[in-house]
This record gives sequence, C-alpha cells and structure tokens, in this order.
Amino acid sequence: MKKHLSFCFLVLVSFGVFAQSNDNYETSVTFPADYQVGDYVEFVKTAPIDAATSGFYEISISYTRGNIAAAATHIAAVTHASQDIWRETGRVNANDYVNYGIRNFTIDCNSAIAKFRIRAVATHGIATPITVHIKIRSINFNSNWYTIDVKGNNASAISLHAMTNEWSLYTGHLHSSASAEIALHANSSGYVGVGTKNPTERLSVKGKIRAQEIKVEADNGTNWPDYVFKKDYPLPSLAEVEKHIKEKGHLPEVPSAKEVEKEGIALGANQAVLLKKIEELTLYIIEQQKKIELLEQRMNKSDRSLNK
Repeated sequence: MKKHLSFCFLVLVSFGVFAQSNDNYETSVTFPADYQVGDYVEFVKTAPIDAATSGFYEISISYTRGNIAAAATHIAAVTHASQDIWRETGRVNANDYVNYGIRNFTIDCNSAIAKFRIRAVATHGIATPITVHIKIRSINFNSNWYTIDVKGNNASAISLHAMTNEWSLYTGHLHSSASAEIALHANSSGYVGVGTKNPTERLSVKGKIRAQEIKVEADNGTNWPDYVFKKDYPLPSLAEVEKHIKEKGHLPEVPSAKEVEKEGIALGANQAVLLKKIEELTLYIIEQQKKIELLEQRMNKSDRSLNK
C-alpha cells in the first residue's frame, strides 16, 4: 500500500511556474489527496553571485485545504562552502491552522548546491489535493533561477539549516553622533547576548535584570537536598562546622567571596546549597531543643525534690 501511495504521489504532483526575475521566483506545487508525510518536491535551483556568498533568500508559502488556510515565511542562507545535505529552513512568521504548530509543509534547503524543496510534515485537513503557492525573494544578488522537478519521500528527522552565522541589533538615536549600543547579539553557537557582543552562555546579560518572577529548573546534576532529612545522613557536628569556618572563612560547600567574584553563582546549584544549610540548621535546632527540654525536665524534677 505504501509503495502504491508513493507511486501516486510521483504521478499526481503538478507544477505551475509564474513570471519571475532574477530577484523573485514564483511557482506552485500541487500534492495529491493521499500524499504522505515526508513527500517532497525539489522545485528550484538558484544561482547567487560571488561564489554563492550572496545567497540569502526569503521563501514564503501559502495553501488552503477544506477552507482552512496556512502560510509561513522561511529564511535560507546559501554558500558554496556548506555541507551537501538537506536541512529545514527557519521560519520568521507562521500563520498556521486553527492552533499554533498545525502546519502541513516546510521548506528545506541544500545550501551546497543552492536548491530548495517543499516537504510534507503533516496531512491536516480533508483528504483533497492541496496546492502550495511559493514565492522566493532574493535579498542579495542572484543571477538566475532554474526550475527543477525532483520528487521523493524522506520521513526521517531532518536537521535544521542555519539562517545566518550571526545576528546583531544596534540601537541608538539616528540624529546623534554617539555610537549605537549593542542591544542583542546571537552567534553561531546559539548563544545570545544582551548588551554584549561576546555571549559565553546560552544567555549572557551585561547589566541588571528585572523580572516579576524567575524560575530556575534543576538540571540532572543538581541533587535537591531532601536527603538531609534521611536517618543515615551524616550531619556534621557543630564543632566541625566551627573548625571549617575558622580555617576557610565561609560555610562548608558554600563558595567563598573570591570564587563568586571570579566565577559568579549558578542560581540553581546555589539555591540547593543554601537549602541544604537551612535543613542542616533545622536539624541542629531540633537537636538543641530536645536538649533544652531534657534539661528543663531534669531541673523541674530537681526542684520538686528540694520542695519535699
């Protein structure tokens, strides 16, 4: 049955090519009613100038199926130095079906050979043929378009295509001679900087952060210290804690001021350490309270003996 569907797909997909220029390319691809996830059509090859370094494109698609419409715009960078593989392009907008993420098609790019294809990622809607309208705009210089018609199926996971090597946003007053300030910067590692062009983490912020709430999720390496209340937990004696404070100048397992100044603080791990110390302190208080109550009982017993 699967081979039959693939055969139908190869036969029934139709093309429509519209007016075009070196800057713009328009076409449409019609998928049959029984198309499958993974069915694709390679529909155009581009020719960016300057050894393909000028290759930067917006690819917009739109389609309806059963009076339900969807559309999206994708961004693709093309360069001769890329790997010869197909990857899914990123979206800069998506006007999806009723709910977010309910879409049928995406755009793939093979940057090394400057080709684009449209690929089915779902089969939402009623089982009727579906025509996808496609428009590509060359943002930089492009010398030509070559219409192609290569069909197939690839239902395996497709990696993501980089939209750019880096991205920056500079803000300032246009009427001022002062330098603009870096507001946002994203690099090829996926790191994002706020107020810095050199992010060293997934998010690096140069300056203060204000928020109504910050939620830090514990990673797999963070062991939340409920274990402190287990019977076999080796609670350090207060004498051991005192000795550590005199020698190190800070609580056990708590980073020193020099370490914080140099490395900063990992909020999740630090919260776990602080909670551990609070729980240990609670155990010390409970132990002290028991001793106090025992002394009170002995004193009350002694007073009763003296009053007889």
